[in-house]
Formats: sequence, C-alpha cells, structure tokens
Amino acid sequence: MKTKIRKFKETDLETVLDIDREFPPTSRGLITKDDAVRLSKQSPKTCLVAEKGGKVIGFIFGELGEDSCVVRFLQVLPEYLGEGIVTDLIDEVEKLTNARVLLKGK
Repeated sequence: MKTKIRKFKETDLETVLDIDREFPPTSRGLITKDDAVRLSKQSPKTCLVAEKGGKVIGFIFGELGEDSCVVRFLQVLPEYLGEGIVTDLIDEVEKLTNARVLLKGK
C-alpha cells in the first residue's frame, strides 16, 4: 500500500491539528498538548501529512519557502518507522522547496 503525502498551508495550528474533517481521526496520537503549545508559538506555515491505508501515520510542520526549509516538528507513528515514512516526508519537502533538509537532534 502506497503512502500519500498531502500538503496544508495553514497559519492556524488548531485547524491543522483538527485534521479529522479531511482525514481519519488518527492524528491525535501523533502530537502531545505540549508539542501543540510549542508549535503554536512558532507558527509553522506548512504541514505535510502522510496517510496510508486510510490512516494518518505522520506529519511534518515547518516554514517552507523557495530554496529554504525550517522543520519545526516531525512525527511518525512508531509502527511505521521502518517503512521509510520519515524519508518520504523529507523527500516531499525537498521537492517543494529545492532545499536540502538536514535533521539536527535536540
């Protein structure tokens, strides 16, 4: 089953997180309230959502511009980590921005 990546341009984090209107209600397990508060302060402008088999399995929030990318948050359900979903999300960001994405730990 193929992974679909969908893009949201959203300034209102609550709307992005209330993804249940367009996707199955599986996104809540991917982000904690603390993460949501931190993200809302950063105001990411773009969200890419990974969906597989009718289920939201991951997403990436960031500031994506032409030739630039700042990833604010990346999360994938643990049971899908071995399936290259993180790579799929990062590849999609690189396609959208023509920028190389480098991940840095906390």
